[in-house]
Amino acid sequence: MTPPGPVQFGIVGVGRIVAGAFAPALTTAAGAELAAAASRDLRRAKKLNPKRAYDQYDALLVDPEVEAVYIATHNGLHHSLGLRAMECGKHVLCEKPLAGDPSQCEELIAAARQHRLHLAEAFMYRYHPQMTEVQSLLKAGTIGEVRTVDASFSFLLADESDVRFNAAWAGGSVYDVGCYCVNVCRQVFGSTPRTVAAMATFHATCHVDVSLHGVLDFGRGRYGNVSCGFDGGLRNRVSICGTQGTLTLERAFANNRQPTVLVINAGGERRQVDFEPADVFRLEIEDFARAVRGGPPPLLAQEEGLRNARVIAALLASARAEGTPTPIATG
Repeated sequence: MTPPGPVQFGIVGVGRIVAGAFAPALTTAAGAELAAAASRDLRRAKKLNPKRAYDQYDALLVDPEVEAVYIATHNGLHHSLGLRAMECGKHVLCEKPLAGDPSQCEELIAAARQHRLHLAEAFMYRYHPQMTEVQSLLKAGTIGEVRTVDASFSFLLADESDVRFNAAWAGGSVYDVGCYCVNVCRQVFGSTPRTVAAMATFHATCHVDVSLHGVLDFGRGRYGNVSCGFDGGLRNRVSICGTQGTLTLERAFANNRQPTVLVINAGGERRQVDFEPADVFRLEIEDFARAVRGGPPPLLAQEEGLRNARVIAALLASARAEGTPTPIATG
């Protein structure tokens, strides 16, 4: 029988996103409650004011009152912590990327199926009302048949001690921000590309991609162009070009609690739809909590993380081969 009351969440890893966005959203989310938080720095965990705070991740995972966990550690721990959480009977909402490579994603999905638990990759931008509007416009044929999606996400990251410069922990710009670009291309086309080709700049000593620029071939003359990096100013944009017009989002991904604008150019006219600030983390939490309580599955199916990982792996393989077209693994 499904337990009554709000879903008891545990937060594993307390970094900037958790402290500034996820934890505050959890305090206002319907059907969810912060039961516990774990950080290797106990003070960080306590600052979230959970019912229980831990300085060891496993202590939270074995907590019998925690029903679902949000994994927000560095990328290199997503796989092992996700497996351990499900072994302990917890549903898993995991920050992107779901894992460092496709085989690890496959193991996580297998564990979720084995234990009959929900597993989702936390692409919070998908919950913004502007994305719902984009999908409605595409379905209505407002811009005709989509031919190209241009997605860019970058910012300047100069601190080489940052975990995102650690290759062993799935560092690099494509895992950190390029994954959003890949995800939105796949969402718009509703499929996985056949092949990709990419060029990248790799750090001389850390060996992670500092920037990556790739083309995703979805077949029938449809392409996704992704551009990401740690080496320039903020870009956070998606433009969708169809046979009869375009849709443009200037705040496509980093848009939590900010006003956004969708620009529509179609039928010889330009118009825009303005959106009030939305707490995309709260919407994400509520969606996951409803699933845990027996409602519809999460917006992002567990296979989504695997599909994204396969494209990312192919992009990196192509970039290391100086742009050689690389097919997407299937299976």
